[in-house]
Amino acid sequence: MVDKPGAGEPGVSSADRTLGELVSDATGNLSRLVRLEIELAKAEAKAEATKAGKGIAGFAVFAVLAHIFVILLSVTAAFALYELTPLPGWASFGIVTLAYLLIALAFALFGVLSFRKMRGLERTSLTMTRLRAILRREIRPPRPGDTSVATAATAQSAATAVTHRR
Repeated sequence: MVDKPGAGEPGVSSADRTLGELVSDATGNLSRLVRLEIELAKAEAKAEATKAGKGIAGFAVFAVLAHIFVILLSVTAAFALYELTPLPGWASFGIVTLAYLLIALAFALFGVLSFRKMRGLERTSLTMTRLRAILRREIRPPRPGDTSVATAATAQSAATAVTHRR
């Protein structure tokens, strides 16, 4: 393999080299380039993974400390209710617990509504159905610059027909 692209052997001009030697040098250089790109990608991925790991560790510590904070805040709120109102201690703690239950139910409702709004991978499903129809020669593929509505309508009707056959 040649260390410098196009350098060849010392004392041999590139005009004296055979086509096979030139192709060999080109493929060698290309494989070296690919190998170096892969090494660079590995090094960058490792550095980014290290940064991501440190970030995740920071968020994990934050989550644990925030959880402890919420527990202590809840106990403080229950004791404050007990001291400021004529409620018994169990009622004060029960009120704080019910408040958290209501907050949890509100988030659960939000989550359920968010899931109901999901429609899946509509565009991907449509394009895969069209591709399948094109490969089966049920429709013709759109050509570059072909903006006719007929082609799109034909593709849509064939895609719908293929979908209904499944």
